[in-house]
Amino acid sequence: KQWYQRRVAITAGMLHLLRYTWVVLLAPALTTKLGGVYTPPYQLWKVDANRFPRVKIVLQTSESQGEIDIFSVSKDNVVYFMVTKDDIAMLDKRFSFFKYEVVIEDLEASLIKQNIRGRANSNEFDFFGYHGWDKINERLIEISSNRSDIAQLVTFGKTFEGRDLKYIRITTNISEDVSLNKPVLWIDGGIHAREWIAPATVMYIVETLLGYQELNLTSKVKSYLDEFQFFIAPMLNPDGYLYSHTRFRLWRKNRIPGCSKNIKMWFGNCYYKACYGVDLNRNWPEGFGGPSTSSHRCSLVYPGEKAFDQAETMAVKNLLQELKENTTVGLYLSYHSYSQLFLAPYGYTGDEIPPDYEHHKKVGNEVVEAIYRRHGKNYTNQRASELYSAGGLSADWAYLSLGVIDSYTFELRPNSPDPGFLLPAEQIIETGQENVDGLFALIDNLHHNQKRKKYRLRLCVDTTA
Repeated sequence: KQWYQRRVAITAGMLHLLRYTWVVLLAPALTTKLGGVYTPPYQLWKVDANRFPRVKIVLQTSESQGEIDIFSVSKDNVVYFMVTKDDIAMLDKRFSFFKYEVVIEDLEASLIKQNIRGRANSNEFDFFGYHGWDKINERLIEISSNRSDIAQLVTFGKTFEGRDLKYIRITTNISEDVSLNKPVLWIDGGIHAREWIAPATVMYIVETLLGYQELNLTSKVKSYLDEFQFFIAPMLNPDGYLYSHTRFRLWRKNRIPGCSKNIKMWFGNCYYKACYGVDLNRNWPEGFGGPSTSSHRCSLVYPGEKAFDQAETMAVKNLLQELKENTTVGLYLSYHSYSQLFLAPYGYTGDEIPPDYEHHKKVGNEVVEAIYRRHGKNYTNQRASELYSAGGLSADWAYLSLGVIDSYTFELRPNSPDPGFLLPAEQIIETGQENVDGLFALIDNLHHNQKRKKYRLRLCVDTTA
């Protein structure tokens, strides 16, 4: 019996090695014209959930099994989702009753046609293209050094692959202890790897606060820095972001490895199939494992085994809790894409109205009006659950556990799945400009609350949920 078990184990190991060898040999043939980036062949479909309400159950089931990726839900309840070409025949049978339509026949071809990837060609940091993590990191080091009178760059954690998680602290009197007592305004971006416009927009906000952009707003910026201290983390998922630049443009999660059925062989490899990544915006405790999540490790909305089991989310939690012990956290804002939305709590449930609903509504109206005035783009102000309910969101944690009343999420440009996550680089500057206006409108509104001794604010920005 022992001899037989050893033979089985050796055979399995040889098969695994053979499979790995074929992957290595075939990898060059799998790369596309996108600068060596492998993009699996996908189609984009849509279905009308108003006409067929039952389709939402089918969609959620399919997503939880890792068969589709829900891109967005439009204001008129049309659901857009991504399918692999290998699964078209199976999903055609499943969704034919619901009269689905193919929106984009070949997402890979769409990427090539638009030349997006949109990656910046310049060696200098600018807003004419989407820069990689190394260039963003270099720029943060440069500008924090140049403006050391009001800026500090701090490493507050590391990712699974060993990359630094960094925030830049911006305020006046930054070297004096008194500045540590100012209310904290937290802003982050890039928690979902494929949402490239999010870290680009957050970097535009950073450069505005440091005097590199929007020079006509210098006096207003000075008043904010005198009153608040900004903690801004432009990139919460550097591992996934790098992967989206070098291997798979539409990657969403981080890059922590796991096994599809959590079963490993004696030499450590997965018995069935390896799956990578956890959705970092499903890894927070409020509603963990609830709607729009999946226990399937290969799913794009896999939340992890438990809340805060990822280095990235744990680092943010520890930092913000420490800040709260010493001062007030007035704002939590997270930037995502896409859909042009300003989202307030709750996200994990639509069955309850938060006690601060009227305040959230008022703030949101101010924000979307300010955004519209800049370039005429309409953003919608709503509760996150009105888009779709999702468990384990960072903004819900900040609101319910950290006690930050003003806790929000942005979904940036565009408002449609074409181009969706592939927003042309030509729109980076305008997106940054209108969101500087939106952020400042939010801060202005919170400034009035502060006069009434309400120092609570949280802002969270996203480019696609």
